[in-house]
Amino acid sequence: MFAVRSFRRVLSLGAALVATGVLGVVTGASPAAATTAVLNATVDCSNVNYSGDTRDWYPSDLRVFTSSPSWSATLPFSALTAVPATHAFQFSQTLPADAGYVGVGALCSGGHQYDFAGSSGLAGIPAGTSVVTAGWSCSTAPVYPGPWMTSCSLQSISYS
Repeated sequence: MFAVRSFRRVLSLGAALVATGVLGVVTGASPAAATTAVLNATVDCSNVNYSGDTRDWYPSDLRVFTSSPSWSATLPFSALTAVPATHAFQFSQTLPADAGYVGVGALCSGGHQYDFAGSSGLAGIPAGTSVVTAGWSCSTAPVYPGPWMTSCSLQSISYS
């Protein structure tokens, strides 16, 4: 009886030591930290009428989307740099570490009529990328029977 009880105690102590030792080995090595990428982008409204009301010459309500769950960023006007020659905005945005793709959304007729944001011109981000340089072109078209819709398409992209 004494031998059985002692054996059980030794067995449970050994199991506890093995379990904590194994957990220490499993959690001891930390995975490599995921790297974040910086997006350097240009967004242009390609089909606006460059006369009359100038409020729609540049994209408004500019947003960046990624594959990271529930992550998007609306860019404040102060974060945008105007490119007068092309009526585009340039900006830089740090993306989440787990972003597998990126896209933009914008409104191109927000100056004088109501419109919706359509497609966002998604682009994949290869693993290990630290800088994404991309250009999007957005255009507005009427949607029957109601308002207008602005859709953006990817025009150029490079990675480093």
